[in-house]
Amino acid sequence: MKHGLLYILCAAFAAAGAGYAAEVTVKSPDGRIEAKLEDGKQLSFSITADGKKVLDKAAIGMSTNKGEFGADATIKGSKSRSVNTEIKPLFGARKTITDNYNESRADLGNYDVIIRVYDDAAAYRFVSKNGGEMIVKQETLKLPLKDADKVIAHIVNGIRTSFESIFTRTTAGGLKGLKKGANASMPFIFEKEGMKIALVESDWTEYPGLRIHYPKDADSPRALFAPVPKKLVQKGNQLQPSEVEDYIAKTSGTREFPWRAFIVARDDKVLADNDTVYKLASESKIGDASWITPGPSVWDWWVNWNTKGVDFKCGFNEQMCKYYVDFAADNDIPYITLDAGWHVGREGLGKTYLATDARTKFIDIYNTDENYINGKPHVDIPGVVEYAHSKGVKVVIWCLSKVLYAYPEKALDLFKSWGVDGLKIDFNDRDDQLMIRHIENITKLAADRQMVIEWHGCPAPSGLQRTYPNAITFEAVHGAEVNKWAKTVTPSHNVDLVFTRMLLGPMDYTPGGMRNSNERSFKAIRDIPRVQGTRAHMAAQYVLFLSTLQMISDMPSEYMKEQKLLDFIAAVPTTWDDTKVIEGKIGDYVVIARRKGDKWYLGGMCGWGGKDVEIDLSKFLPEGKYLAKIVRDTINSDDIPEDYKIETKKVTSDTKLKLSMRSGGGFAVKFMPYK
Repeated sequence: MKHGLLYILCAAFAAAGAGYAAEVTVKSPDGRIEAKLEDGKQLSFSITADGKKVLDKAAIGMSTNKGEFGADATIKGSKSRSVNTEIKPLFGARKTITDNYNESRADLGNYDVIIRVYDDAAAYRFVSKNGGEMIVKQETLKLPLKDADKVIAHIVNGIRTSFESIFTRTTAGGLKGLKKGANASMPFIFEKEGMKIALVESDWTEYPGLRIHYPKDADSPRALFAPVPKKLVQKGNQLQPSEVEDYIAKTSGTREFPWRAFIVARDDKVLADNDTVYKLASESKIGDASWITPGPSVWDWWVNWNTKGVDFKCGFNEQMCKYYVDFAADNDIPYITLDAGWHVGREGLGKTYLATDARTKFIDIYNTDENYINGKPHVDIPGVVEYAHSKGVKVVIWCLSKVLYAYPEKALDLFKSWGVDGLKIDFNDRDDQLMIRHIENITKLAADRQMVIEWHGCPAPSGLQRTYPNAITFEAVHGAEVNKWAKTVTPSHNVDLVFTRMLLGPMDYTPGGMRNSNERSFKAIRDIPRVQGTRAHMAAQYVLFLSTLQMISDMPSEYMKEQKLLDFIAAVPTTWDDTKVIEGKIGDYVVIARRKGDKWYLGGMCGWGGKDVEIDLSKFLPEGKYLAKIVRDTINSDDIPEDYKIETKKVTSDTKLKLSMRSGGGFAVKFMPYK
């Protein structure tokens, strides 16, 4: 391991003269980014990139029962260090992350502020130095944006949310016009001086998630946090607060608080491959993680347990589960994910999705915690797991979050006794302190039992994937499931996700839809849904979208009709040794190369406008000869989105590979070296 560490006492600190504020400045290793912390009546944080001010005196602070951090602030001194080391992530875009930064820790009495600057980001965090318990009433982060400044925001309707919105283009002032309670969860991107600045958070623990809102009586957007619930009550299939405290956290008086980081993107490509959130997160706490298996998973819910060509009644039953196991085993797919309904069945939900007295009564049974842990599952999960394991297939089962809130160890012990390999935990729909505590606690308890967790209806990971690598994927995305009821999962939205949601960590988008539609032909259908974009656009998502557990979401019978395509997507790795962004523009198109071993993959997709690209393979391929297996659009894919071609070409690292992405199109290429 390469490791460089330099400590300098009282460096980067300009002491105040009479009537002047003191400041701490930190520059990036390459000297192009500078962060500044200034004291005075209100503590502020600024960032300059390439000599241009991209964040000008953002007010920061914390209101606590131990004092007002940031108000009437006096920097007493600082301690600085430079770090140049390597991180070896278990999963993700690369097997080695260079962790090179300069950092200063400013002493402000009973609290410190740490400023850390990378070549592509600047971050700060508060550190309290008080004994006992501390109440955080509110945290301050006021973004000094003009109303005309452009923003890209993940706008949600309120504090209660599943974190599954599209990314909206608007202005900072446009946030004022949102309906009451609406706000933006991370990442929050704004434009300054021709650069995009992405606000993210990392290393949250025992603390609520960061949001941004713009109150009508304010002069700029600012931080918003969910208050601590005083009382939780069941609302449908989840727990929500009926009463809240007048503070956002009750926590240890001696601790580090989450990082607030600003990624500086001089080019959109910086956003398409960025490790800032991972680097700022705490190191793994689970010790040996060799038992965690990455890979794709067959999934049943998206197509409502339907398939073709079988001699049994389709539905959530043991025959269907074993059919999925056989399909996975036959195609070297290491997981199956069994979704909602294994505990009491799904028959009482009906097919119409309309409220009836019988359906309402059944839903009450369906949502009752004890019906998940009574040891009498409607579907013989222990039997299915035993069958799956005999074929080398692992099993993940779905569970309501509130069941694990009520019975954390009892539920996990029961599922482990059945041999279950992991859980898909759904309907969290909050990011207050108690929910963040719950997510971390269940992930830890699952790790103790060597179980992986797939979080759904949840806040985005914000570094938890490093601290607990068994949290192998998170939803928090406007993903393919939305095709069942809306037209908003467009090809340009899919491109957006690479530059936005994926800044925070693994994303369970659930790709794989085989009923591909163009802009004219798409219709939202619940039982057997369609997707927008070409089939090659779908194939590209397996290269572009990062998820340690990646869903293969359509009916097995659909893939059996296209065995060569199934062979391709099922073999795409879900964790990589290296990644290089080749080209891209947010919302327009993206092309990324990823490596596993000596094989490289290239994925590209675009919006409805289409895109022709010529890729210089020397940008990522080592010198040599390669067989390139290409999944691409055809000249007719604009009108027939299901039309695609798989072909193999001989190329070299000097080849300029031309590829035409049709409307909503894409491509996926696998490069295999040969002599």
